[in-house]
Amino acid sequence: MEIIQEFKIIWGYLRKYKKTVIKTAVLAMVGATITAIIPYIYGRLVDAVSIEVFSLDFVLALLGIWVLMSLCSAILKRMISVSASFTSINVSNDLMCESSEHIINLPLSFHKEKKVGEILSKIVRAGERLREIIGYMAFWVLPQFFTVLVGITILFFVDWRLSFGALIIFLASVVITIYRTPLILESSKKLNEKFDKGLGVLSDSLLNVQAIKSCAAEKFQQEKIDFSYRKEVALAFRKIIILWHNTTLFQQTILSLGFLIIFGYAIFLLKINQISSGELIMFLGYLNLVQAPLSDLLYQWISFQQGMTIIKRVRELLAIKPENYNPSGEILKETKGEVEFKNISFGYKKKNLILTDINFSVPAGQKIAIVGGSGEGKTTLVDLISLYFIPTQGKILVDGVDIKKLNLSFLRRIIAYVPQEIILFNDTIKNNIQYGKPDATDQEIIEAATAANAHPFIESFPKKYEQLVGERGIKLSTGQKQRLAIARALIRDPKILILDEATSSLDTESERLVQKALEKLIKNRTTFIIAHRLSTVRNADKILVLEKGKIIEQGTHKELIAKKGAYHKFYSLQFRK
Repeated sequence: MEIIQEFKIIWGYLRKYKKTVIKTAVLAMVGATITAIIPYIYGRLVDAVSIEVFSLDFVLALLGIWVLMSLCSAILKRMISVSASFTSINVSNDLMCESSEHIINLPLSFHKEKKVGEILSKIVRAGERLREIIGYMAFWVLPQFFTVLVGITILFFVDWRLSFGALIIFLASVVITIYRTPLILESSKKLNEKFDKGLGVLSDSLLNVQAIKSCAAEKFQQEKIDFSYRKEVALAFRKIIILWHNTTLFQQTILSLGFLIIFGYAIFLLKINQISSGELIMFLGYLNLVQAPLSDLLYQWISFQQGMTIIKRVRELLAIKPENYNPSGEILKETKGEVEFKNISFGYKKKNLILTDINFSVPAGQKIAIVGGSGEGKTTLVDLISLYFIPTQGKILVDGVDIKKLNLSFLRRIIAYVPQEIILFNDTIKNNIQYGKPDATDQEIIEAATAANAHPFIESFPKKYEQLVGERGIKLSTGQKQRLAIARALIRDPKILILDEATSSLDTESERLVQKALEKLIKNRTTFIIAHRLSTVRNADKILVLEKGKIIEQGTHKELIAKKGAYHKFYSLQFRK
């Protein structure tokens, strides 16, 4: 049954805190039992004082028990509340950490397809719902259910007819809830989709605010946000609110009318002396005791189902297979940086290949340039070296070893990547450089920054290396960001270096400084250079010309110019006067 699977999911998160859960559950059951007994006590108290001659000691004893049980109930509720709150927060944090860890470990292909906002929406909402389920439902609603059962059971001993009537009302309410739940869950599913989509649009807007402002597109972007939230999300919310209130109306109508009929019948039984005044008072106490939890139970059951729908969506993400880091894979004792592509073909879909029959080798320490038009597969080709994507066929060797056989963490540690669009963390300059080597000393950080021609501009900031760079490095110029990226690469001391259009968007002075830094970075490293500006690749040891995912030419600058082929054509177009 699905409900059993859902409880297994919840227990899977609680298992880590089993001792605390068991202790709290026992306290909750004791508290629920005490709560269920109290109406019986004051019912007996009424009967005790209704007779002409009553025992004062017995009445005082009942009052004392009542007070004692009320105090115990209050203390237990406080203990349960604290324990439930701590446990629910811990469990929610576990889900958040587990989800983020898993998603970070998913392949790059996943992250290229999904919006950050949609993923965050799923994780955050699942964490919130899990906290509610654990903190409220597990430690309060289930004990309330126990209270209802104990209350109805005691009612059977008071008068089986009244108890049987209460049980029928309870079952009728359950039937209505079960019937209405699928309608609400279907609406909840649509609401979740609209909500995730809206958060995706909002996230895109905040992450790309500079582009929005540069295009003066604030109004256009706000219209997209308004459409997502004020129309799609709001409409989905309205539908589910109407369903909720209609369901609540049906439940309350059944409970109110049902209990009113039973109360009338109880008055009749009192009139014909079938029950005592104390038993009537006791019965009223149990009606109040049962009615509130019943309403809450029915409401929380639907809420539980909604919460599980959201949690299951995160678990679908957790079911996606992460990258194989191959912890038992080979770690080379000595890395030179020799790279060889053997019959490599690749496509995100097998029928649509982006790269076809790629064959070339790069001796350690050499510079290889990859040129060609946009969309020809240049970036995809170098991404394969880091195993961001798995080749459809063929193999890539590093120092003669198939990279699939290497420990993936080791492979990526020996490779440094400097892209065209530098992404920096909203952190200090020091921490952004140190990210390349977490255990780097302050001296190593300064040396890397100096070699990258970044030290002078860093020293000009008020907080120097402790200066915050802002979201995505927005407080720095493009040239400054590039030099920090080079410093981050330098501090790693990689054997293989990938430069993807690293100087294409710089002004003349920034390009001069970055080129000087790159010269230091490239020295004695196997380097792959992707560039549209052919002036930056003339000194490469080998140039590959890509067209439609195939290598159509390869050689030195002089050799390719002499061929008067595709490279000669590209070069002539860029440098003709």
